[in-house]
Amino acid sequence: MAQKGPYPEDLIKVYKPYFSPCPSYFEEFKNLISKVIYKDDENSFSLQYKLFYGLIASLSIGVEELAEDFEIKFKLCGGDDIWIKEGIKCENIPKHIKGFAKINDILVHKPWIIHWAHFSEFDSGLTYFLFQSAIIVTTVHRFATIISALNIVMNKDIKENKIDKTKYILNPIEYVDFNKNHSDKFLYIDDFDWKTNAKYFFSDYAEKEMDLLEKDLKFLDSLSDNVTDDNNIFSKENVIAIEKYVEIILGIKDREYNYHNINTNKFLNIYRKTLIKEVACFPEKLCEKNLNEIKLRLESDDFIRLVILVTAIKQKICLTHFAKAFDEFSSNKKKNDINSEE
Repeated sequence: MAQKGPYPEDLIKVYKPYFSPCPSYFEEFKNLISKVIYKDDENSFSLQYKLFYGLIASLSIGVEELAEDFEIKFKLCGGDDIWIKEGIKCENIPKHIKGFAKINDILVHKPWIIHWAHFSEFDSGLTYFLFQSAIIVTTVHRFATIISALNIVMNKDIKENKIDKTKYILNPIEYVDFNKNHSDKFLYIDDFDWKTNAKYFFSDYAEKEMDLLEKDLKFLDSLSDNVTDDNNIFSKENVIAIEKYVEIILGIKDREYNYHNINTNKFLNIYRKTLIKEVACFPEKLCEKNLNEIKLRLESDDFIRLVILVTAIKQKICLTHFAKAFDEFSSNKKKNDINSEE
């Protein structure tokens, strides 16, 4: 029997003000959030699991108000209180949920280190679970990052810590520049990319979630269709440059793209590139910023639009690394199965 979700209209009331600079986008993103995370039916991922993921994914971005919201909803839908009291070490939490909590932390800060071996600790038959989980947590990461950014614009006071993050994030992963240790390990898009490869894995194993995500991403892609001013944040040239910049700092490279275009792009001066990197690489530190510092780089509304764009790009990158690692895992498993038969 499907559980009745605690969602619905309260999410709209609480978070709609956050999207005031982009009201049309709020409707699209609201649809993604409500159906990917808060919807529960007979064929869906357990609602309790989704809400618990929401809690840990929010905390990995450092947004306690969203984590508290997920915690309340988790309890309202009959979630086990002991999960909240004891955190991720709780013996009642299924092994596969605990295992994916580790992957969640990787996706926030170092998606390029996801390795085929990360999938080996999951029992066979959990492929659908893994791909659905990846979309759920990366969608929460986007939502939490947007809220963190908008707290700056709305001059909201940062709440005192009420949740013990160490209960949910046992091995925190810090961002380290990809180029410091991994510059020889780029994932080249002609070998494996989002459009040609990754999104088809997600369509196979997380069809409903992927349909919603695709609609959301197509809406963002369409934002530059009617932009003629090259200085507009959503001009085609700027969007391409931003996407290529975020890709390269998160381990994906395009052999066909001239990266000199990023450095010569008028919109992407050093200050804005720094801001983009902060949003993409260590979003949990956005709360330490102040509005005057942001305004030196961008107007408030453009800052929010930039955050919305960068978080969407990052989600595609994270899911691409995830699908690539799973592809390698599947290939290795087939080889081992063949060898064992011989």
